[in-house]
Amino acid sequence: MTKRLPILCALVLIALIQSGCMITMNSGSEGARPEDRIDFADPVLQHRQLLLFGDIDQDAAKRIVQELLFLDNQSHEPIDLYLMTPGGDLKSAFAIEHVIRTIQSKVNTYALSECNSGGAMLLAAGTGTRRAFRGAIIVLHGMSVHGRFPAGMVDNLQDGYTKFWQAHAKLPSSWLPLPHDITHVLTAEQALQYGVVDAIVER
Repeated sequence: MTKRLPILCALVLIALIQSGCMITMNSGSEGARPEDRIDFADPVLQHRQLLLFGDIDQDAAKRIVQELLFLDNQSHEPIDLYLMTPGGDLKSAFAIEHVIRTIQSKVNTYALSECNSGGAMLLAAGTGTRRAFRGAIIVLHGMSVHGRFPAGMVDNLQDGYTKFWQAHAKLPSSWLPLPHDITHVLTAEQALQYGVVDAIVER
């Protein structure tokens, strides 16, 4: 596994060039598609387990927020959020983080094989126990901007992003604020060292 880690890191970096954590200005919404509707009788959801796989966008945020609110209304037992994501829209990631912070149920977070940018932020945002599976890769970097935004909005998001990492991890001060063109690729062990997670899950 150690010999393959540099290759895995290189592949992750290539993927980040194509996606990663960004903020975008949405021009509108097409509305919920039938396949996007939440099945509140789903056995996984009934076991208080949520899956965020793939890009973090407005639709993913809406689904996760609805599921969090639904489960918190059922009881205040812990909720498990499993993450395998290349990241995505920072505004959507913040929407999920805000709800995690608001509800009474503790949210345990888990990093599976890939947990990047906005996904790394959600991993660190857990209000219960934050865990990474051994062999997982957690990637941190700054945000890139696509589109035109009202004056001050980007600066406010960047300030909030920096304050989030100051409050939820023990990153070196030289890393902050995280610039968009510098990427930090962490193993599960390094994520534990820097306080992004609280524990490592063995295979």
